[in-house]
Amino acid sequence: MSDKPYIIDYKGEGARLLKFRKKIGLSQDKLAKEIASHQPFIAKVEKGETTFPTHYLKYLRDKYNLDLNWYFTGKGTMISEQDEKSTLISDLNTIKKDYDDLWNQFDEMRKTMHKLVRDFYDKG
Repeated sequence: MSDKPYIIDYKGEGARLLKFRKKIGLSQDKLAKEIASHQPFIAKVEKGETTFPTHYLKYLRDKYNLDLNWYFTGKGTMISEQDEKSTLISDLNTIKKDYDDLWNQFDEMRKTMHKLVRDFYDKG
């Protein structure tokens, strides 16, 4: 990237878009459809032939936690760490809630089974 701040590094940004797209597991076609664009446009951006519009970048930031500083400068991390941490905490809380719900269901089934066995032997 040039030291001149007014020069846009299309090739660097395109290479970073390619890297990001692969990280999130989307083909050019799938990314294009997701942002209501076309695959040839994504290919042009990734080759550094054109720039990626801001509204698409905002979408990727909001949906996939794309770190815009990384996208524009190549510095920092590709995925916003703060959002990644909060997502991880949210996922862990969901897992804990699911575990608690399953444990409660298991406990109810155990009590029911215990009652059935007791009733069976009481009648016998």
